[in-house]
Amino acid sequence: MLRQGKQRPLRTRLSVLVTSLCALAMAATALAWGVSHQNVAIIVTTELAGLTMVATVSTTVVRRELSPLEHAADTADSIAAGDLGHRLPEAATAPATEVGRLAEALNGMLDQIQAALTAREASEERMRQFVADASHELRTPLQSLRGYAELYQHGALPDTAAVDAAMDRMLSEIDRMSRLVESLLMLARFDEEDELELEPVDLSRIVADSCQDAAAVEPDRPRSIRIQDGVTVLGDAAQLRSLMANLLGNIRMHTPPGTPCSIELTATPDAVTLRVGDQGPGIPKESQRHVFDRFYRADKGRSRSSGGTGLGLSIVAAITELHHAYVNLDSTPGHGTLIEITLLPGR
Repeated sequence: MLRQGKQRPLRTRLSVLVTSLCALAMAATALAWGVSHQNVAIIVTTELAGLTMVATVSTTVVRRELSPLEHAADTADSIAAGDLGHRLPEAATAPATEVGRLAEALNGMLDQIQAALTAREASEERMRQFVADASHELRTPLQSLRGYAELYQHGALPDTAAVDAAMDRMLSEIDRMSRLVESLLMLARFDEEDELELEPVDLSRIVADSCQDAAAVEPDRPRSIRIQDGVTVLGDAAQLRSLMANLLGNIRMHTPPGTPCSIELTATPDAVTLRVGDQGPGIPKESQRHVFDRFYRADKGRSRSSGGTGLGLSIVAAITELHHAYVNLDSTPGHGTLIEITLLPGR
């Protein structure tokens, strides 16, 4: 029994049609023989008429049944020529036929191909932008180094104090380039890694150590620290330390000295939540959707002059993704920023 809404196969329909027509032609011939045994002309005429009817009706039906396939072939030719926006309408107009099912399968395949090509183009565009941004970031300190070297070469540094100041600036630019290259290498490694070998890690210890390191760099910054003891997550210890360093470094780079900040680590049986916030100037609403993009700066000048690379939160996002975790940013201009990361608990 046929399922509701599904037509008989094309070959079955054509076979039934041709068989029925042949049966009619044979019945007409038999009737002619029964009416007139001696009149050959009537019999031949009847047979020819029956065969003509079979040929005409069969040809008409076959053309009608195959016309969607011809249209599908024309559309496929257009797609093969590069127009991936074309789709086969038979998938919607005749979904129960063989051509309709073929069109639906081809449309699905084309959707996947177009999505893959779109993703590839977007990836290539991101790579071009990434290379351009990296080149720009490296050009600035290199130009500074060249400038100080030329000053020294031309004797434009009159005394030892001027030479020492120039050397300090050169070392500062070298340090900045080193941090930028290290960040780029880290992101490149993250891009190559599909899956991490996650193991139980004492996140409470990592967060506490990171807070101590931050206090050593900025001892005068007020900090509210709440760390639940014995919190374990599935992760990579080195990368989680890098995540904390970038979160706290982001506060140091983007808020004035002395701005209060908070670090909180809590755990439930289902999730571990890390919150790092500050009471700084916050992030403009139009910039919040881009803060995890590489080399993006909400304040174009301040972070560069203070030594930022524009990669800190990009590294945070990459590490979070590799740990199958979630990151959420909540920021109100003038009232600070809170970054919340939810990780898998260690079992």
